[in-house]
Parts: sequence; structure tokens; C-alpha cells
Amino acid sequence: MSQELTYPNQDGDSYLLDDSPSPDGDLQSPGGFEAAEGGSHETRQWMESSEGPLEYESDPEMWSQSDDTSLTGPEESLSEHGSDRPSSAKQKFSRHEKLRMLALRRHLDNLAGQVLESEHIMQTTREELKKCRTKLEALELEKEHVREQLALNEEQGNMANVHRLRSKLTKLEKELQAEGDLEKQIEERLSEAELQLSKAELEQGKFILAEEDLEVQEERFEQERTENVMQRARKETIKVVQADRRRRNRERDHMAALRERDRKHRQAMSAARRSREAAAKYLKETVAKVRQKEAEEEERHKNHMDQRMKTLLNLRTDVSSNRENLRALQARSRYLARQEQEALDQDRAALAEAGENAEEVMLRQQRLQQFEQEKQQHEASQKERQAELLSHLLREERQMKKRQAMYPQLWPDAKRDRAKRVTRPKRKARIIREYSGSSSMEYSADIEEAAVPKLNSTKIIGADISSDDDDGFSPYGATSRDERGGSDSEDRKDELAKPEFEGLWNQQHKAYKVPKEDEGTYNLKYPSKMERDMMTVALDKHRAGIVRKQVAAGKEFKGCPFYSKPDVIHFKDFDVGKSYKKKVILTNVSYSVNFIKLVDLSEHLKDFIDLQFDPPGQMSAGMSCEMMVTFKPMINEDLDGEVKFLTQTGPFNVPVTCSTKKCDLSVDTSHVDFGTQVIGETLKKTITLTNEGAKGTQFEFIKITGMKQNTLTSAGTSLGRLTSAGMSLCPETVKEVDVTVEETKEPAGKVEPKTEGLNIPEIELTTGEGIKEPLSARSKKSGVVTITVDDTDAIGTETLTLAPVDLEDLSSWDGMRIGQVTGGDIGPFSSIKLEIIFNPMIPGAVDVDFEIRFTDPLSNTIHAKSTAVAIDVPVWVERQNVDLKICMFDRLYQDAIVVNNRATTALRIKFEVCKELRSYMELLPKTAYIQAQSQFSAQLKFLPRHSLLDEAGPCFDKETGVLEAPMTIRVAEQTAPVLYTVHAVVTNSDMEFSTNFIDFGFATIHESVIASVKLTNKSILSQKFGFVNLPDYVDVQPNDGFGTLLPLETVDLDIIFSAKKAKNYSFELTCKSGINRDFKISCKAVAVHPPLELSHSTIHFAATAMEDSSITSLSVINSHTNANEFTHPVPRIGKGEIAPVGPTAFEFVVPEGVPLAVSPAVGVVNPGKKAKVSVKFCPELSVSDIKEEAVRLITKTMEAKAKYEFEQAQLAAKKSALEGLAEEEDAKKGKKSVKRNVKSPTGKSKGSPTLQQVVPPKVEDIEVGSDEYSSGKTSLLRQFAGRFSSYSIPCYVASGQPGDPGKLPYDIHNTLYLEVHCPAVKPPLVVISDHGRTTTDFADISVGQRIIKSVSIQNVSDHALDLKSTVLDTNGPFQLLNSLRSLPVDGTHTLLVAFAPLNAKVYQEVLDIDSGSAILSVCLKGQGINPIINISLKEPKLNLGFVMAGEENAESFKLENVSPLSVDYSIKLASLSFQKHVNQQGLPLFVKRDPSADTRVVGKANLNGSSVFDCVPCEGTLQPGSKKEITVTFRPDHPSDLFSDVANIELYGKHQAHAIHLRGVAKSKIMFIIGGDEMKPSVESLSVVPVTEEEEDPKALPPAIPLLLSFRALGKEDETIAATRQLQVGCIRTMAVSQKKNGEFFFDNLNMITPKGFAVDTQRGMVEAGMTRPVVVTWTPPKGHNPNMVIEANIIMNLKGDVLERYNLLLRAQVVTEETP
Repeated sequence: MSQELTYPNQDGDSYLLDDSPSPDGDLQSPGGFEAAEGGSHETRQWMESSEGPLEYESDPEMWSQSDDTSLTGPEESLSEHGSDRPSSAKQKFSRHEKLRMLALRRHLDNLAGQVLESEHIMQTTREELKKCRTKLEALELEKEHVREQLALNEEQGNMANVHRLRSKLTKLEKELQAEGDLEKQIEERLSEAELQLSKAELEQGKFILAEEDLEVQEERFEQERTENVMQRARKETIKVVQADRRRRNRERDHMAALRERDRKHRQAMSAARRSREAAAKYLKETVAKVRQKEAEEEERHKNHMDQRMKTLLNLRTDVSSNRENLRALQARSRYLARQEQEALDQDRAALAEAGENAEEVMLRQQRLQQFEQEKQQHEASQKERQAELLSHLLREERQMKKRQAMYPQLWPDAKRDRAKRVTRPKRKARIIREYSGSSSMEYSADIEEAAVPKLNSTKIIGADISSDDDDGFSPYGATSRDERGGSDSEDRKDELAKPEFEGLWNQQHKAYKVPKEDEGTYNLKYPSKMERDMMTVALDKHRAGIVRKQVAAGKEFKGCPFYSKPDVIHFKDFDVGKSYKKKVILTNVSYSVNFIKLVDLSEHLKDFIDLQFDPPGQMSAGMSCEMMVTFKPMINEDLDGEVKFLTQTGPFNVPVTCSTKKCDLSVDTSHVDFGTQVIGETLKKTITLTNEGAKGTQFEFIKITGMKQNTLTSAGTSLGRLTSAGMSLCPETVKEVDVTVEETKEPAGKVEPKTEGLNIPEIELTTGEGIKEPLSARSKKSGVVTITVDDTDAIGTETLTLAPVDLEDLSSWDGMRIGQVTGGDIGPFSSIKLEIIFNPMIPGAVDVDFEIRFTDPLSNTIHAKSTAVAIDVPVWVERQNVDLKICMFDRLYQDAIVVNNRATTALRIKFEVCKELRSYMELLPKTAYIQAQSQFSAQLKFLPRHSLLDEAGPCFDKETGVLEAPMTIRVAEQTAPVLYTVHAVVTNSDMEFSTNFIDFGFATIHESVIASVKLTNKSILSQKFGFVNLPDYVDVQPNDGFGTLLPLETVDLDIIFSAKKAKNYSFELTCKSGINRDFKISCKAVAVHPPLELSHSTIHFAATAMEDSSITSLSVINSHTNANEFTHPVPRIGKGEIAPVGPTAFEFVVPEGVPLAVSPAVGVVNPGKKAKVSVKFCPELSVSDIKEEAVRLITKTMEAKAKYEFEQAQLAAKKSALEGLAEEEDAKKGKKSVKRNVKSPTGKSKGSPTLQQVVPPKVEDIEVGSDEYSSGKTSLLRQFAGRFSSYSIPCYVASGQPGDPGKLPYDIHNTLYLEVHCPAVKPPLVVISDHGRTTTDFADISVGQRIIKSVSIQNVSDHALDLKSTVLDTNGPFQLLNSLRSLPVDGTHTLLVAFAPLNAKVYQEVLDIDSGSAILSVCLKGQGINPIINISLKEPKLNLGFVMAGEENAESFKLENVSPLSVDYSIKLASLSFQKHVNQQGLPLFVKRDPSADTRVVGKANLNGSSVFDCVPCEGTLQPGSKKEITVTFRPDHPSDLFSDVANIELYGKHQAHAIHLRGVAKSKIMFIIGGDEMKPSVESLSVVPVTEEEEDPKALPPAIPLLLSFRALGKEDETIAATRQLQVGCIRTMAVSQKKNGEFFFDNLNMITPKGFAVDTQRGMVEAGMTRPVVVTWTPPKGHNPNMVIEANIIMNLKGDVLERYNLLLRAQVVTEETP
């Protein structure tokens, strides 16, 4: 049902509160609220008001205590209990009504809040208006007062005050106006606030009735909620009762289940007990059997181990002997090989001298020997195969016999089949034949074994064969096994391939055998019986003649006929290498005269003993003779033998004994009895160790009783005689035992390999010096004994490590110990006293065993025993040493002293403290009674103070801080006090800083300043510390200033100061220790706010490869735009002056050697602006490292070269030695040796070659840019492992524009710092060509020339690279000819770069090769040069002169190359050019108006078309600075004056360097004349003028050839200058023999031209061949000459050479006023 509430708004409209359902859910039904609660979406309703729609939310969780929910479940569960109660008559609120009430209450609360806010605004505005009006009144009063003052001063004429008061009055008027405006604004705001308040109150008044109705509904809603709560409580009570009932039921069931489980458990326990009792009887029997089996197994294992140990010892002995035999065999093999090689060299030399091909003959012999060896091997393999086959057959036969015994039914039984036979055939004996290649071996019934001679006399064991006929039965058929074996061998022999050459396999041929050493002896035949009888008789006669009985006075002499003094020749205690002599006196003790003869010496003594004995001849009884025995020992071993003599009465021997030095060790007593001793007393007794031998040894006196289990101890310092208590090593796994003792002082030596106790084959303690050292000395040092058990048969190695603690003498428990002498050296024939000390601490009988062990392997261990009985006192302290551990000064420490009484009566005890410590240590109580057989505890108090250092006396060690306080307990009626000791280590609790004052100096607010201090713990206890109450601008690291200091530890602490603003700082840092002690550091600093700041104070570059570059940028910012320090922080130094606002300059200064570049490094930033700065990182290798690497590479190369030369020298020396031996052998044989001069590579022919010492070059000698330097750089790049560097770059800041360039007036305190982190890595690409240089220099190249160079690169990274490159300048001279490709790991690629300069200048370009992670820059540079060639001609003209037609003339000039590079030139004639016809097109010269415009330079050619001129050589190459002579030949074939040509000198065939004009004249006669005016065109006709043949009159004169000479005399006012013309008369040098060599000339009719003013200087003359002679003709105007008239005359000039020629000189003269060209 829809309900509506309508309320009017302030505009007269109404808004609707409707409870209609929303679009999101259906709320019309009574259960709509419950349905909305069950959904997951929210429902929204709106209420409209004057301010817009009112929104409220419907949240199902909001009404958590509604009547629709319950804590125990849904309402339906209680319907059965509440069905008898009547339903409530009140209607419940629906969900929609509840939401509407909530929205209305929110709206009313908002209206109330608006009213309150409007009232507050109105009150505030009224107060502001009141203050404004009050200020206006005050200003009005002040204005009136100023007006009065102004009027008064105007009247007084005080103009200064008048002006001041007028300005003040103006100011007051402005303030009044401003306050008036402000008053109006406040009034407007007040009106607006009142209006808003009225609207809010009006709006609130509209809802008065709705509010009253809402209050009623809310009261009713509260009542409804109370009823719902009570109803829910009743339901919950019912649920609780039901739940309690269910709980009791569950507990009852649980108890019943527990009782049942307990019953079953008891039954199971009783059953298990009965089973265990039944099984115990069988278990005991089983355990007894297992233990017996383990004991048997252990005994068997022990016996097995002993056997294996013996086997190992025997193996070691066999290995040593075999090693010596192998060395001897190897030496013999090397000797035989050397002899064989020498014989081979001799044979080769002999063959070479005989003129045969030694190599061919030796090769043939070698192949024959190889063939014989292969043949013998083949035969041996055949025999082995036959033997193997025979053994296989025998094995099969045994298996068949075995199977026949196991399964007899499978084989026929002879006895079983015998009854079936009717008759038995006669038995025939079988014949045994020897085995051969074609027959088989058969077995007879009587013979079971047969021998095969050819199979290494192997016996064939056959089975028992019965006597029946069928004994030879075989399941394989009728053929016996032996027949099959024979047939197989025959088949194998038939299968052998036949040789290609029968001679090599001929059985009749006997291969050469090397004769053995014993083959040179002759084998005599065994003597016959008669011969043996004859030899026996002869020997008996000989003996009978020598030895005969001696009878004197009827008494036969028996015994030794000679007495030896000494009776035994004994060389005792000898040393190897020395010589010993002994004289032996032999006395005849027989009855009469006797003879003596030295027969022999024992065989093994002949190498060491030399006998000097002169037979004395016949000796009477009692006479003596001497024999000198010289003994030279070479080995240190005992030797026994005898010297054999023969006398007339029989032989006798004198024993010889050689004994080495030995030890004879013994003790005076082996049992030491101390008797009865009271605890605490010390008694000493000694044992005397005596060495009666001549050899000294090392000994060790050790205690055996009480030694730790599994601890190895030494016997007489010999680690080979180590013993172990309870430890044994398995000989199966022990092949080699290495004992290494790590000591701190002295090295140990090699120990004699003798085993005792541990039974180890050999244990050595080896060092570099090989010194034997007793283990007793080592026992005093710190060492670790490691026993490495190595078994080659086992899988791994086993190591036993014994700590030094295990090697200590454990004698504290029985009180028996060894004195100071525990080991050492005992010399020959000396004695040492060994001390045993008995100091009992525990009562009872003591029985201790001692051992004296020796390093001498022949000396046995001496055992000693010590016994004693110790008794105790009745009162004793549980702790003899009371350890208070470590104590600090000024702190109290307590402990308890427990005293025990073992007596049966009470005793009075008194505690005493030494007088030095009575002020610091106290025992309470001081006197006490201790009951019988009980304990008493006393309290010990210890308070150490600093005065303890001075007052403690000997009880306290100031250096170590150790306190040892001897304490005494006095017992009544007991003389011996009870002593105990209180131990403590006293230390302080101080911590110390390395400095107590830190001055951070000037620090900018953009950076942090770090000061490092050291904090030291002076105590030997660890202490905790921490910095507390730190200012916000200070930080302490590490761990924020907290940590733990170990004893006497020093840690480095970084105190970081980061200023927040510019001011002066002064503060203290407090460090607290763990016991609350304070340690302070005073600090001060000055904070600086610089005028500029950096956008980034730290730059992290990416990993950059070496020789690559990385670029980044940052900004320098000038944010200082206002100097008002009250509005924002301003730049200043501390509290100094504020930096001026304006442009600010900066300068980055990169430290020297840092691979960074900043651009721009200097700049100016205006206020509010910023400047961009680029930073470039270019990692490079240091020059010193590169030079050191270069030196290392050079040294390595030099060493390799020296080693190679040394090896070559050794080879040459060996060759020379072999040749020398060959020459000596040839000389012995009588051959003439060829002189050889073999020198070693070093130039020396004598002496063995030596390895030359390499002297590496100095680092300073390596020049930067050299090949060695580049190689070292490339090597370092390849093995570069990467590095990380950090640099700090200062940026200096100065206010204003810098005045002087390069000088910045900066303040050091305003300096900014840029931190740059630069990681450098290995480059992925390196250049491997040109020693690794990255710059390819094409050097100087001629313009127009092209050169190609290669650059090889290699991938040295661990992955493939895809390469890219930059594009070179398309208009430049460089060009990359090939493309890049992907490079695999360690792959190489070659780049081809061409350089073709276009102009004469320097070119440089960079080719960047991008590998993805780095860029390799290859610098390409080169210089284009114009080639310059100079010619030796002053002008580019060459006149070949006059030549007779058909002859030639040659002239030369030189070309010089003045450029720095070689030049290719070529000389091309214009007459031979293809453009010749084109260039000659045009009007002829005589038609042109301007004759000088003629450009044709090619004249007439020869009639046959060939060129008149020729240049040799016409092409070639000129090296820099060289010259070359060019010969030009003029060879005309007809006369002409118009021969000309141009020789163009071109360089590289492209551009022209010079053009030389060639000219020449060819004449038909030897005389010629030059000069005169041109009378005909200078172009020769191509047509041939026909010559008419006319009869010549020999007497007639030849016709005259006209020649015009024009004269122009310069006429002036006062004079006339004469005109002069010159003619050249020449004579051609001709090669013709018939021609005249000289010529002459003369004039005719000179008198006819003289009147006209003409004059000739030479009228007649001679001209030498090849010379010219001038003839000058002068015209001087005659007197009375009319200047306007032209004078003409002619004269005949005769040239007489080979023929006469006549020239008619036409003279034409005139006077001119100015010169004309």
C-alpha cells in the first residue's frame, strides 16, 4: 500500500516522500524488507527538498538487531513454543518506513546544522563590522587631530611639519576610504548572512510538524525494538537450555567411549606383556648367537687386516726393488737405443761416403726388419691361437665330463651295454703321434696325458678313459676333439694369404739375428767318465802336495795354524766415503815351519776392501807377518765376510766385520716408586737414559697412561711409528699415508719409515729443507697432524685430522707428569736425566706407564713404570678455582664458596683474603662451623674499583687485567690450610671516540656531509651502543647508529649532516652504552643555500663499454627570484648576506684524469630560468696499465724467441757433436775427414748453448701510439673484467656576469657537487687489425686516386651480436664497400673501406658500429694531396732547333716530384690525341683578323702520318723527391718550318699538370737564315707541289729567295733614332759524311744600299756546324730624307754550305713618330 507525505518547501512547492518500491527491488509486499535483506544489492531512495533530492542508502547490515534476525536461528524454530501466545495488536514498522524515518532525521539534523552555521557567520560578521566601525572612529579622530596640527604648523610656518602632516593626512584619508569600502563589504556580507539565516529558519519551520510526528514514531520504534529484544532474549534462553542438554548428553557418551577404550587398552597391554615374555627367551638366544657371530667376524677381520698389512709391507719392499730394477732396465734400454742410433748413423754415413742413397738403403733395411718382426709376430699369434683353441677344447671336454657325471642317463654306459654284446674284439694299442701341422693327436686307452712340443710344452690333462671299446665315444660324432683341432689348424693355415713376392716368404731364408752376449762362448762337450776320473786323481795329487799333516815330537798338529791379531777384522762405526786401514798380524802357531797364501776375499766385500799382503815365504814357528786391510765404504750397511788363507797344514779364515754406527740405549731403572704422598705436595724422581752407541738419535719421553682414545702419538719423533689408542687403519684402504704437520715456527724433516703400533708402511714428514726434528719439539708448538689414507682401489681418499688438543699430555687426573725434558737429542756415548714429577690432586693409587721412543729405526722403545699412593685432607672446596669471569669496575659481583667436610666431626673454619684485596673482596661469614659430612656455603662479594690497579700488587696484572686472588681457609686442628683461587678479569666499560669535536664546515642544503669517526670499545666485554636524541638533520650509519661492539673492537661510524636551511649549527651527539653511560661528541656546521641548484645531484650511467661513450643531461636551475627572507628561504651562507637577485654564473671543473666531459662547462642562468648541461662518460684504459701490458707482451715474445733460439742452438750443438764423433771414428779408421765448420746460431762453435737472459724494455720506452702500445691496449680490452668508479665534479657558482673570461669570482662555500657513478664493462667488439688501432689512417692520397683498406673486428662477448653501422657521408671521400652481418661468439668480420679524396684537404669521419649494447667507433682519416711535378724548363716551350730532313735531334728536360707521395705520370702528344681533328677545325690563320687568336698548336706531321716528335719515357712513376729525365726526339722526314706539337704531362691519367710546346724546323740544306718579316701564311698546304724537271746549268746561279726586312725609325723633335734588324745565319750539324761541316755567308752589292742609309755590320763570315751567327742591318735616315716617304732597296745575301743559296733581302724603311708592336 502506497503512502505519501507532502511537505511544502520555501518556494511554495511541495515535495513527496513516497514509500513506493524502487526499481531495484520489490518492497510492496510485507516481506519486502526480508527479501531486500536476502539480496546482495543495495536499495536507494531519494527525497526531494528545496536543495535537491535527499539520498539515503538501504544497508541490510544496518538493522542488525531487527526482529527478523536471531542469534539462535530462524523464527520458525520457535513457532512450536510461542504458538500459544497471542500476537501483538501493534503494527510493526516496515523497512521502507524505517528508511524514511532515518532520511527525515538526517534532513532535520542538516537543517539544524545550517541554522547554527548561519548564526555563527552572522555573529562573526557583526563582530568584524563592529571592529571596522571602531577603527573608522579612531581614524576620524586621528584625522581631526592631524588637521589641527596642520593648521597650527601652517600658522607657525613650519613647512617641514606641514609637508609631513599633509602626507600623513593623505595617508589617513586613503585609510579612511579603504576602511569605508571594507565597511560596505562587511555590511553586504552581514545582510547576506542574515538572509541565509532567515532562509534556514524558514526551511526548518516547514518541518516542525514532521519533526513532532517523527519524534512520536521514534518513541514507538524504540518501544518496538525493546519488545523485540525481550522476545529474542526469551528465545535465546530456550536455545541455551536445549544446547546445555545436548552438551550433557555428548559428555556422557564421551565418558562411556573413554572407559571402553581404556578397557581395550588394558587388554592389549596384558596381551603384549605375555608376548614379550614369550619372545624374551628366544631373543636372548638370538642375541647370544649374533654376538658370537660378531666376535668371530671381528676376529676374522682382524686376522685379515693383519694379513693385508703384511702383504702391503711386502708389496712396498717388492715395489722398491722393482723400481730399482726398472731404472736399471730403462738405463740399459736407453743405452742400447743410443748405441743402435749411433750404429744407424754410422751406417748411414758409410753409405753416403760410398755414394749410395743412404735413406733408400736404410728404409729398405727398416722395412725388411719390420717385415721379419711382423712375420714372427704372426707366427707367435698363430701358436697362441692354436694353444687357445686347444685349451678351449679341453675346457669343453671337462664340462662334458661334468655333465656326464651329473646326467649319466644322457650318455651310453659301457657296463650297461656290455651285457648286450656277444663278443668283445681284441684290444689294440693305439699309437701316440706327435702333433704336427697336418695330423692330429690321438689318445689311447692307457695314456691320459700327452705333451705338445710346439705349444710351449703344455701338458694336456685328459680325463680317465675306460678300457672298453666305446670309451672314445663323443656326442659330436666319430671325429675326435683332437682331430677337429688339427683340422681347424690346417684350415687356418690354408686360409693364409700368399705373399706377393715369394722371396720374402721363402722358408729357406733365415732372418738375421742379433748375436747375444753369451753366444760368443763355446759350449764344450761334457767330459767322459774316464776324463772325470783323471781330473779327480790330478786334483787329489795337487791337494796332497800342498796340504799335508804336520807331526812334531810324535804329535800331530790340529787346529788353525796361524793366529790372527786381531782375531776378527772389525771396522766399527764407519762413515761412508771415508777410508779405514787396519794392520793384521798373522803369527805361525804350528809346530814347525809353515807356508801361508792369500786365497780369496768374500765376493760381496771385494768392492769395498783392499788387501795388501806380501807372501813371506817359509815361516818358522812363532814368526809373524803383516797384512794391511783398507776399507772404503760406499754404502751405509753392515757387511760380514772372511779372508781365506791356505797353509801347508790346511786352510783357515779370518772373519771380517764392518758395522755401521748404531745406538745402544738403556735406562738405569724401569720402575719408579714414589711411595705415599699427600695431596698438594710435589715429589720428583729421575731416570737416566744412556746411549753407549756411536750414533746419536732423537728421543721423546711420553706418558702412555691416560692418553685420549683415537689420538695418535709419536714414538721417538718418527711419525712412521705413530701409535693410536683405540684406532686402527684397514690395510685394504691404506696404500699411502701422508702426515702433514702445519707448524708456526720450524719445519720438520723426513722421518725414518718404521712402523710400530699403527703398522703403516711409510709415513714421512717432508719440508723444503729436509731436516729431521723430534716430535717433542713439535709438541710444544701449534700444529695439526693430518693423516691422509689413499687407496687406489677404493673410491676416494680418507683423511684423519688430529687437533693439537688431542696431542697434549693428559696428566692432570693422576698427578703424574713429565718434567721439563720431554725430548731432544742424545749424542753418542752420552746420557740424559729424565724427570718424573708426582703432584697428586686426587687421592688413590696411581700406576702410570711411560715410554721413551726414538727416531732410530733400530732402537726399540723403552718402557718405564711409575707407582704412587695419594692421600687427602678432610676439608676441601668443591671449586678450587672460582672464576668470576669478566668484571667491570665499580660494579658488585657475588658468588658462593662451597666447603665440604668429609670428617665425622664438626670443624671450625675461617675464611681469609689476602691483604691486598681486602678492600675489594669480602667473604661472609668470616668464621663458621661446618658440620660433619656436610657442606657450608660462604658468600663472596667482589667490588672492583679503579684503585685496584695500584693496590692489588702481584695479584693483578695491569697489562692483561687478570686478577688471581689466592684465598685460604684455615681449619682448626689442621696444619695444612685449604687453598683455592678466585680468578677474574677486570676491565673497564669505557668507549672512546677518535675525536670529541667534529666540524662539518660549510655544507649546502642540497648535499650531505659525512664525517667518519672511530668508536673503540676499551673493554674486553662486548657492549651495546646507540645514538639517542639525534636531530632531524643528523643521521648515523650503519644500522642507524645502533650496534654491538666486540671486545677491544673498533668500528667506523659515518655521521651524516644534512642541513635543512641556511644557518649556523651547533649541537652535541650522545652515544649511550648498554650500562647507561653517556659519551658525547660536539659538532658544528654552517649551512649554505647556494644561488643555483642542480636538477640531479647524482647521475647513474648505464654500463658503458670501454672506448664507448654515454651521454646524459641535467639542468642548472636559478630559483632565486625574490630576496624576501620572510616568505621563502633565500640563498645565503649561514646567517650572512643574501645573494643578489640576478644572473648567476656557474662553472663545472672536471678533475684531471677523470673520463668525464661536461658541456657547457661554463654558463649563466637568469632568475627563474634553467640551463641544460650534458655529461659525457668515455671510459678509457690508463696509459700506465697499457704500457705495463705492452712490456709484458714484449717480454713474452722475447722469451719465446730466446727459447726457440736456444732449442735451435741445442740441435746444432748435438749435430756438431755427432759429426765430431763421426770424424773421430773416421780418423780411427784411417779415412780422411771432410772439414766441417758448424757454428751455433750465436756464432760460437765451442761450449754448450745457454738460454739467453731476456731483458725486458722499460715502461718509459713504450711510446704512445706505437704498435706495442696498441697491442697492449687490445690485450687489456680483451681481458677487461669491468670496474665501477664514482667521481665528484665541483660546480662553482658566482653571482652576476663574469667579467674577465676564464676567471669566475666564485665563493668556495657556494660550490655544488655532482656525484657521477660510472660502471665500465668489457667491450663486445674489438678491432684486431693494425695491432688493435681504432683509427684507420689512409695517409696522403693523391686527389682522384682511390685506395681500399680493411678493418677486422672480433666478437669477444659471450653471445652473438647483430651489427649495425652509421651511414657515411654520401658526398664524402669514404665509402663502406661491404655490409655487416651477425657475428657469432669469437667470430671475426672484415670491413672494406675505400678512400677517394676529391680535393686537396684533410678528411676525417667516424664509422660507428652498433652491437646493441655498445658502439665501436672507427675513425677514418686521410689527406688528399695535389701531386706537384716541376719541369726543368723555365718556360713550357722546347725548341728542337734546325734539323736536316731525314735526320733527328734530341733534347731533354727533367721531371721532379716535389709532393710527399709517389706520382704516376704519362706524356701524351697532342698530335696523337683523338681530339686532334676536332681542335683543328676553324678558319685558317691568314683569314683571321687577329692572328694571336690562333689556338692550334699541332703543326705538320711527317708525310707517312707519324708524329715528328717523340718523348721517352712516355710514362712512369716518380717517387717523392726523385727526378726523371725525359728525352724529346725531333725526327722530320721532309723540310718545313711549321713543325710543332704539345706534350701534355698527365698525372694518374686524369688531370694535366704541364703542357710543353715543342717546335722544330727541318731544312733540306745545311745553311739557313732566321729573321725577316712574314711573307706567307704559317700553314703548310697538304697538297704536294709538283716539281718540274728542268735542265740545270751548272754555271748558272740559283734563283734568289726573297726575304723582307722592315725598318721603322723613331722620329723625334730633335733627333731620329735609327732602326735595327737582326738576322741569324746558322749551319746545321749533319750526320752525312759527304756534307760540308761548316758554312759561310757574304753579301753582294752593298754599295748600292749605303746611300739610302742601310748598313750591314758583317759583310762576310764563317758559321760553324751547329752554330748561328748574327748579322745586324741598321737603317739611319740619310740627310734630307723626307719622313713621309718610304725607302726601299734590295741586296743579295749568299749562303754557301753544301750548295749555294741566294737570298734577296728586300729592305723597306720609314720614319714613324711612335713605336708600334
